[in-house]
Amino acid sequence: MIKKVTCFGAGYVGGPTMAVMADKCPDQLFYVFDINEEQIQKWNNKDYPVYEQNLDILISKNLNKNLFFTSNIDLALEDCDIALIAVNTPSKNYGYGSPASLDISYIDSCVRMIQKAKLTKQLILVEKSTVPVKTSDYIKAILNNPLIKVVSNPEFLAEGSAIQDLLYPDRIIIGGEDEPSQLLASLYLNWVPKDRIIFTNIYSSELSKIVANSFLAQRISSINSISAICEKIGADVNQVAKCIGSDSRIGNKFLQVSVGFGGSCLKKDLLSLIYLCETYQLDQVAQYWKSVYDMNEYQKNRFSNLIISTMFNNLKNKIITIFGITFKANTNDTRESAAIDVMEKLVQEQAILQIYDPKGQSQRYRQFKTPQEAIKGSHAIIILTEWEEFKTLDYERFIPQMEHPAYLFDGRNLLQPDSIRRLGFLYYSLGQ
Repeated sequence: MIKKVTCFGAGYVGGPTMAVMADKCPDQLFYVFDINEEQIQKWNNKDYPVYEQNLDILISKNLNKNLFFTSNIDLALEDCDIALIAVNTPSKNYGYGSPASLDISYIDSCVRMIQKAKLTKQLILVEKSTVPVKTSDYIKAILNNPLIKVVSNPEFLAEGSAIQDLLYPDRIIIGGEDEPSQLLASLYLNWVPKDRIIFTNIYSSELSKIVANSFLAQRISSINSISAICEKIGADVNQVAKCIGSDSRIGNKFLQVSVGFGGSCLKKDLLSLIYLCETYQLDQVAQYWKSVYDMNEYQKNRFSNLIISTMFNNLKNKIITIFGITFKANTNDTRESAAIDVMEKLVQEQAILQIYDPKGQSQRYRQFKTPQEAIKGSHAIIILTEWEEFKTLDYERFIPQMEHPAYLFDGRNLLQPDSIRRLGFLYYSLGQ
């Protein structure tokens, strides 16, 4: 029987995952371990480093009952039955394979901590992080311990809806030997229907994560490519998306046009798949997936150039208001955000940026607590994140406080063009 589960990594995956597990499995103990003591203190003090809807409710309910956050490795591994590794595996920014291959140095550190532990019983070691295919072989080689069984159980959480994704998952994938896989599955069976648990070999499980995110990236790049066509021929990309999304074979998810995908997963996993293809000399396959990446870069540049050219290539010393710097709504994560790339382009044009985001924080740019403050004296508003709040702002009140002509560039197609133009804005969007 499983009595104790420890997760390495107190970040976007580890914290929410263990909060849900602790809530759904009251008879087990759940520990979140991280070497970053400040990070652990934030969780224990309920000053959460991660923003997710309803996360605070789950943690408040179970903290110090069967959910614990610690930086004590001995406490974390004592009598542990299952150890999840949910640390960051960013794209490499140095050396061989950069920037496409994944940096698994944090994985390595965790595995070597476990290697040094004095285990007295079997431990199931779970790859939760996104990893290069066959990382499990590398982990087994380091450990070289028959008491430790390695399985893959990739996370498929979408930031902003992580708690819902954990409570009502589309699927749980577990790859590895049958016995440890079934034991891990027994935890999920406390709330996940049995038919949603998929058992595979360990390589299939490792590969499924990067393929899933690459497919999502592909859909975003596909609809963004159509937005460019729509602008040339007078079609409306929102209407086209609705038409094709109504086909049950295609579905309507991930067909919202945007300035481009971002975040810590899609770009990283797409590049990882490209690198995997190149490693095995699958050049044609690599080129196919690289075109998805290139289209995303094209869309960000296309939107940036639209802003610059529309404002007569004259942004120097002009105040530009940015609405949204997170890579998507309902998160505080700005990693690899398309907004950051657009902002950097505007800074190169010597524009003065004034930022407003409900949750995201930037140390580099001047940030305001309200949109009303952020628009004062501005020449243009640029919407870069699809926060619901931005749909309902009183844009009519903004006009008198802005310089004229007042531009509004909608990188998420959130607003009604005719309504905004009637207010006096010069309105520009994507694919319309």
